[in-house]
Order: sequence, then C-alpha cells, then structure tokens
Amino acid sequence: MTNQPRIPDPETSKRLLANLRKTHLEMQEFNEELAEINARLAQYISQQKLQRVRHCLDVLTVESEKLPD
Repeated sequence: MTNQPRIPDPETSKRLLANLRKTHLEMQEFNEELAEINARLAQYISQQKLQRVRHCLDVLTVESEKLPD
C-alpha cells in the first residue's frame, strides 16, 4: 500500500474549489471589517489625545491668568 495522495474526481475538485473561493471572499470581507474597526479606533485615539492637549492648554491658561503681573 502506498500513501500517495489521490487526485479527486472532477465533481469533488469543483466543490473544493468553490469552497476555497467562498472562504477567500469571507476572509477578504473580514479583513475589510477589521480595517474599518482599526480606522475607528485610530480616530478615537486621536480625538482623545486632542482632548488631553486642549485640557492641558486650558489648565495652563487659567494658571497663567492667576499669576501676578
């Protein structure tokens, strides 16, 4: 007995190829969804940084106004 792989019949080959194509498209869809989530997170992080900078500027402005001339 040999352990050589056998070539599947044409019907099986068609079915396997269709499954591979479907899986490939599903992975593309998933990757696009991940890219969208990543972009949203990047935007959120950027907004948080901007809010922190503005808050620090506000605090410094208030403190500088309290200093005697």
